[in-house]
Amino acid sequence: MKYELDSINLKEIIGYSIQSEEKSKQFYKKFVETGKGKLVVERFRTLMDEEQLHKETLLELHEKLYGNRNYDIPDNDNLPPHEDFESLRQVENLIDALEKAITNENNAIRIYEYVAGEYEEYSDLFHYLAAMEHGHYESLKREKGLYERGAETTGQDEFSGGIWKNLGLEGF
Repeated sequence: MKYELDSINLKEIIGYSIQSEEKSKQFYKKFVETGKGKLVVERFRTLMDEEQLHKETLLELHEKLYGNRNYDIPDNDNLPPHEDFESLRQVENLIDALEKAITNENNAIRIYEYVAGEYEEYSDLFHYLAAMEHGHYESLKREKGLYERGAETTGQDEFSGGIWKNLGLEGF
């Protein structure tokens, strides 16, 4: 990824990251809107709120550096694509959706670590953002593992067992 990021400037990296945070926020918002269980809804509401905070932080940096919040998104096919989070109906199941979220969080970690290494004056901010994204990544991986284990141990799909009913996930 370093090579791909070397081909764009800081302003474009910030714009790309702002867009990524917005798309992730919208993805988690779908879970909040469609989730049936309190635990699931609140879990994804927290992620949604944190992605909004990341976006606002990046917008503030953009404004500080470039005098406005009008960010550009680089047209570069070599950058990792943002997952298409337009609708959860496009994924086979929750496990597939979580896998897409995990991929997106991993891309954010790599980008923020790159910026922290390349732009010393912003390293603290981007190391912090990378650490927050790493927390998202790890928690989503664990959550996905829980659903996968539930499917294996019950012999049912990941939403049919009693735990899924209690979480409000049956028939997701």
